[in-house]
Amino acid sequence: MSTPAKSKTTTHSSSLAQNLDSGKENERYNADMWRNELQQSEQLVADVKPDQNHRNSISKYSDIIDIGIRIAIVLGFIKLETMSPFKREIHPEELWLYKNPRRPDIVRGDELLLSVIGVPLFLTIIFYVMTKDRRDFRAASWAWTMAVCMNSIPTSLLKITVGRPRPDFFYRCFPDGIMVLNETASALGSVFIEFNCTGKLSDINEGRKSFPSGHSSFAFASFGFVSFYVGAKLHAFDTRGRGHTWRLCIAVMPLIVAALVAISRTCDYHHHWQDVVVGALIGLVSGYFSYRQYYPSIFSPDAGTPFVRWWKYSRLEAKSMDEAGDDLTRPLLGKQPSSKWH
Repeated sequence: MSTPAKSKTTTHSSSLAQNLDSGKENERYNADMWRNELQQSEQLVADVKPDQNHRNSISKYSDIIDIGIRIAIVLGFIKLETMSPFKREIHPEELWLYKNPRRPDIVRGDELLLSVIGVPLFLTIIFYVMTKDRRDFRAASWAWTMAVCMNSIPTSLLKITVGRPRPDFFYRCFPDGIMVLNETASALGSVFIEFNCTGKLSDINEGRKSFPSGHSSFAFASFGFVSFYVGAKLHAFDTRGRGHTWRLCIAVMPLIVAALVAISRTCDYHHHWQDVVVGALIGLVSGYFSYRQYYPSIFSPDAGTPFVRWWKYSRLEAKSMDEAGDDLTRPLLGKQPSSKWH
């Protein structure tokens, strides 16, 4: 009777030994698998690191180029501001348009310059202090500086090529109100007025730079960017923020300020209404185009999230931009995939 019991004990021991051996083999297999994966990961990191260094150097060169472009634009703007405008002839029937009294600037040039630069700079610094997002601060800084620079060249270029007289041009030309002129007949028989101005040359030249309004264009370029930037951060124009009146009011407020600056130029007789309207359009276009270079559309669900050099956040196994595909993961959106194009 003892033999069957002994046989069962032997069989049980043998089965237990086989299970132990199988467990050890699995452990060795798992260890080898993790070791191989670790080696592959280390090799991949070693392969990617030189490429990242190369891209970082490209990024630095790109920043230097961007800074150089802005400096060149500013220098070009300064040069255009010193050039004499086109001397447009004035016909007798339109002389009344330019005989408005001279008034001091309601918004002085230095006040405009301070607000155009100071407001977006202060705003981006505030957002950086609140969020600690260096990527957003960098994108916003590039965007608003580009908006101001991009607006300056067409505004100044149009001023000197069009040469439209300001509403107060007559009293710039004749400060004492006594008109000195010669009537000259053209080859076509029409008569125009040739002024022999007695005023200061600088006032006369500035008096022929009415179109478009620089105050209007710069105000809408800067405050237009502020409106797009704040509106996107508050999601005032996309589906995430619609239905909240306070968001829209805050986003539109900078445009109201810009409009008041533009209107003031007609109140002090420095510009015609057409000048401020065209200036506002130039400024808005410059502000929006510059904003869209670094941010998605204000109507996008990703509004307010700056564009990135998308290959920095593409999949780890991709070894080049071409292999990275069209999708990326934005840090501010967690692991949610999003197209790099908007």
